[in-house]
Amino acid sequence: MARDDFSASVKDALAKRVAFLCSNPACNVATSGPHTEATRSVNLGVASHITAAASGGPRFDESLTPEERASIDNGIWLCQRCAKFVDSDLAHYSVSLLRTWKVTAEARALRALGGDFDPKFFPQPPSAVHTPIPKIAGLAYDEARELLTKAGWQPRSRHWSHGSDPNVQAGNGLHFWQKGYWELINAWPTGLAQCTFGFHDVYGNLLTVTTVGEVIEELGATAHVCNWYFTTEA
Repeated sequence: MARDDFSASVKDALAKRVAFLCSNPACNVATSGPHTEATRSVNLGVASHITAAASGGPRFDESLTPEERASIDNGIWLCQRCAKFVDSDLAHYSVSLLRTWKVTAEARALRALGGDFDPKFFPQPPSAVHTPIPKIAGLAYDEARELLTKAGWQPRSRHWSHGSDPNVQAGNGLHFWQKGYWELINAWPTGLAQCTFGFHDVYGNLLTVTTVGEVIEELGATAHVCNWYFTTEA
């Protein structure tokens, strides 16, 4: 089967719409820069397909037409490293997650055009003694967890035997536990499908992160961060 590749104009637009930065919010690295030759530049970015360009590829969607597969709506701009990751771990890097990355990256680029500086971390006073907290509000938990661990917050993993606890089996709990997110504290089966997760830093601070939203993988629905707070819980 022939590949439904992007045109040069689509690739160029994907890169420019995110200011040539990787769309993975945990990366956000620059993908273009100067070459030693004054008239040339170096490109480390990739116009990646959200759903594969051909049958058998990552996240292939047979319901799309060739034109839809090759359209800008099916593309996301990534650095070469992240492009390799998203095509190597399909369970983690879903269509829904990649589309969220794309929307977030384009919104960030638009704010930057207006001079609205968007730091990656919440502000904290000089007297604060804790690892900086990245901006995780509204993010899918997978994405927020990646940002937290990259910043220096470590998951407070529980023993594997806790996987049979009722507060793990309820709601979204089993979904996250089976992914290896053993920092899960509690999961609720009703209402907003709330879950809480525990982290700690090198200063001994304990951070609890709360998510809401039911995980329905076949619909691309997932849980998003709604709250986070320090705790003295042992």
